[in-house]
Amino acid sequence: TRQGKAPGKPDPRELAVAPDPDGHVKFSFYGQKWDDVVEWVGRISGLSVDWTELPGDYLNLRTPPASRGYTPEEIRDLINKHLLARGYTMIVQPEGISVHATEGLNNALVPRIRASELHTRMPYEFVKVSFRLDWIVAEQAAEEFKAYISANGKLIALNTTNRIEAMDAVANLRQ
Repeated sequence: TRQGKAPGKPDPRELAVAPDPDGHVKFSFYGQKWDDVVEWVGRISGLSVDWTELPGDYLNLRTPPASRGYTPEEIRDLINKHLLARGYTMIVQPEGISVHATEGLNNALVPRIRASELHTRMPYEFVKVSFRLDWIVAEQAAEEFKAYISANGKLIALNTTNRIEAMDAVANLRQ
């Protein structure tokens, strides 16, 4: 288990990288604290950042040496993948980025999209979707599909309208 403190002092130069002229970023983080990483993501995205709680550990993550790098949107998705693994999510809205623990997350903060939009979204974007059911009853569907929802997600049967309300990472909701 990774300890709450990084082994050694993280290099502040790692957080100085910025997008190249093509808008891509190559980075290498070793032992970076989450508050610094989230602030860096906001800076390269040109967005403000707000959070009240972040994971207590640190991030080790590098872009492959031969890669073209990542766009800020791809970086947000990659970082969100690591946040979700720790029970947190980054929500991006026009006014900025906010980071929240997924446990007890107010679903009003989570962007609602249509099921038809799932294929256009980044895999680790945290969203909510309402699925209309035609061939199965909502309560049965919620039970049957709960294996596809991550520990961060929620699945709610709406029996009166025979719909499923799902909130999770796009990759899970696509399934």
